[in-house]
Amino acid sequence: MADIRKNLIILAFVLSGVLVSLLVLNFQKIEKDQGAEILNARPETSKSFPVKISRGTVNFFNLKGGSGKVVFYEATDSMIYEIGFDARNKKELARIPDVLKMVFSPNGYEIVTAVSEKGTLKNYYFDLSDDKRAALPKEIENAVFSPDGGKIAYYLYDLARDEGNVSVAKPDGSGAATIFRTKIKNLGLLWPETNLIILYSAEDEKNQSLAFSMTPDGKEFQRITGEELNSRLKSTPEETSILQKLGIEAIDSRLNPLKDYLIFINAKDGKLYSLKI
Repeated sequence: MADIRKNLIILAFVLSGVLVSLLVLNFQKIEKDQGAEILNARPETSKSFPVKISRGTVNFFNLKGGSGKVVFYEATDSMIYEIGFDARNKKELARIPDVLKMVFSPNGYEIVTAVSEKGTLKNYYFDLSDDKRAALPKEIENAVFSPDGGKIAYYLYDLARDEGNVSVAKPDGSGAATIFRTKIKNLGLLWPETNLIILYSAEDEKNQSLAFSMTPDGKEFQRITGEELNSRLKSTPEETSILQKLGIEAIDSRLNPLKDYLIFINAKDGKLYSLKI
């Protein structure tokens, strides 16, 4: 009987030792797993790698206001896509073959595009939300939407008259009014603010950019500096700094309004990427 009691006591000590060892090992494992979880959740880690959001090359894209989405035209399959900044919920919007130029409205559903139809250049307005299409003057060389998307400004050059003009119209081309006439060719347009349209070219004798600002009614007109023009045309210093730190060269880049995502076309492969900042 005494031997049995002695054996039970020894067994109890052994089992206690095993239990303590298991608890220590389990505690160490939990600590290790928790450390890895925290490390993997660090913003520096999760926000450092751009995510590719297009299969093929992209020449035209725009952010859809504050929706957290981007729309883009992929040349590989002639398709306009919509996708979230997080590369989720990709959706096909429309297929438009042989696109030469494309400008998206701020809401992403209206576009002005130049296409080649059997070798002939044509310009169209599309409303992707209800499948509307309208022909625009074929002479249009450049077009831009107003900040609210309610109007477009476009530049065309009439070879018969040897004269260019800038007009403002509804996106479908109706209600057009000419606000500026010029002999300057290859005129580019920006519409960065409600009451500010910028016209620019490189047609002067010194091959330096000519740039002017005007109101949408054409009543106020003045020359602006090349420095101001470049600040409107180029990526912002903030966008450039972010990409440079990652060693990335971009063809085009845009920060969303909340500045927590940067969408860009990578110069290396021509594809569209999203970077969480």
